[in-house]
Amino acid sequence: MIRLVFILALCAVSVGAVAQRSFPVQHHVYVGGGIAVAPESLAGIESADNKGYVENGPVVALNYLAKLHRYVGIGATLGHSRNNLNAVAVASSFSSATTVKTEPYALTYLMADVYGMLPVKQWQFYVRGSAGSILPTGWEMYITNDVGSGTVKSGQHFVPAYATAAGVTYSLGRIDLGVESNLLASEPEFEVQISKSVSYRKQWLSAFNHTIKTGYRF
Repeated sequence: MIRLVFILALCAVSVGAVAQRSFPVQHHVYVGGGIAVAPESLAGIESADNKGYVENGPVVALNYLAKLHRYVGIGATLGHSRNNLNAVAVASSFSSATTVKTEPYALTYLMADVYGMLPVKQWQFYVRGSAGSILPTGWEMYITNDVGSGTVKSGQHFVPAYATAAGVTYSLGRIDLGVESNLLASEPEFEVQISKSVSYRKQWLSAFNHTIKTGYRF
């Protein structure tokens, strides 16, 4: 992952060195918020069956963009999202009387970005590829019933992450307004403890974030 980030940075610097000869660098800062769509599953708890185990939640993001050329830019993204687990729905899925205690699953992500852009008058359409890492917060779910009990935890350490995005912005002088959809993917590790047995499971998480954002051009 470190190699990929290095290659992205090297390519961006090379493109930037050429682009600066004929195009002044433009700096943009964006802040946005929206919906973090529930991943298909979390720690093996499925939401794809429409039972609502994992719920949609809020996401906020801060973006920096250095427009090196009319069609090329580099930048960085810092974001934070939260998804609730419906404890009642999870508990009702077990055959015996079950109690589930849990908390929102939250993560922070930091990404290095490369942009491809298509300006059309005051509109700017773009796609973005990103590589970086996520940092899940400490998360725990406790399950107990008449058969036994168990705990599912997420590790609180950095995990490689990748993202792709598409969006559009509209310029009003130095102010930009826009919308964006991005797909964030990572593979965090979960600790599963049932009675005295402990196992570790890595799981690919991929979920869409849809945001409305506003920005300022320097």
